[in-house]
Amino acid sequence: MRICVADPDRRVEGALALDERDDAHVSFRLGDEFPFLDRAVAAIHAGSAVGDLDRPGQLQFLLECRRVLAPGGLVHIGPLSSASSQPRLVELARMAGLARAAPGERDRVSFRKPVRVVTGDPLVTIAIPAYNARFFEAALDGALAQTYGNIEIVIRDDSRDAAIESIVRSRQPRVPLRYVRNTHRLGVRANYIECFESANGPFVKFLCDDDVLARDCVERLMEAFRRVPDLTLATSRRRRIDAHSVRLPDQPATMPIVDADTVISGVSLANAMLMVGLNMIGEPSTVLFRKADLEDQRPAFFNFDGAHGRGVIDIVMWTALLLKGDAAYLVEPASAFRVHAQQRQHDPTVAARSLDSIRELQAAWLALGLHRRRAPHMLATQPYPPQPDADWTEQQVRSFKVTVNETARAGRSPAS
Repeated sequence: MRICVADPDRRVEGALALDERDDAHVSFRLGDEFPFLDRAVAAIHAGSAVGDLDRPGQLQFLLECRRVLAPGGLVHIGPLSSASSQPRLVELARMAGLARAAPGERDRVSFRKPVRVVTGDPLVTIAIPAYNARFFEAALDGALAQTYGNIEIVIRDDSRDAAIESIVRSRQPRVPLRYVRNTHRLGVRANYIECFESANGPFVKFLCDDDVLARDCVERLMEAFRRVPDLTLATSRRRRIDAHSVRLPDQPATMPIVDADTVISGVSLANAMLMVGLNMIGEPSTVLFRKADLEDQRPAFFNFDGAHGRGVIDIVMWTALLLKGDAAYLVEPASAFRVHAQQRQHDPTVAARSLDSIRELQAAWLALGLHRRRAPHMLATQPYPPQPDADWTEQQVRSFKVTVNETARAGRSPAS
């Protein structure tokens, strides 16, 4: 199916006309959601009115285009009335997960929806930005024990002594392992960037040097990419453990957000995370993603629309990824997040900087109008594994509901 959108002065042969004219095939106003299932449209032809929308309006339009387009499908926009419209549309399309098609005329622009089908066992890079040797051995051994066969391990050592290197040299890995000792201290953000750029795999999984992966972590998360067509982020519930690997009680961020394995609309999940200011998706060790989905930010890794998320690299990465596609959330934990006294989060300066960064991300999200479609406690979901022609349904974030119910049973107001 092809559609012609909001262009009442033009009709494209063989295309369904969506506009406000009486003779339109479908009554439609810019800003509405397309009345089509996901991946149902081969091509979209849009007129000059799209170029005249404000920035939030253009982004919402492009997000809807990405949702309904079939893999490899095209959206053509133009003629554009303003020369400044094209670069803005190109940047917003990149953020929305659409790739620039071959350059056309000066007053027109085209984008293609990437083909995200995953087959076989693509290489996964487990990237470890290492600094503290105390728990590094357990982290490395968990990576080496993965049941998924096609992995490589990349370690960038930012420590001041040889303890981490000694642990690495003592292992006889069955998978490729590349260790690099930084010539000078890089700091957290720069070391993450070095790890990311060193990855050979099309898929990347960060692993913090004090966290632990379940043996089947990569295998289960990669299976989600094989099953879900528009996936950009696969994650799971994670457990909290202490310095002795003893399990700790859940906190609101680590409670399961849904009752069963679920596909979640990326924008709805990012909206819940940002508007509440709670990283329910997980720390860097929790998520698997495509390298290409963040590589287009070069050289300004890792940011969301100019907000760099100092101290919250994970949240800024997840926000950028979720704007480009959907998430799979698995309720069975696939990793463990270690809580101990040496973590940077216990430093008041770091904690204050992280809070400021979350506020900066929230401001960027609000400025793009991405909070308007859904309340922050609601998610748009589909079953996992996916079912043919399944529609999106709304459900409340489970951890929010549990927190409210527990406080109510205790005789307290949720705000107390």
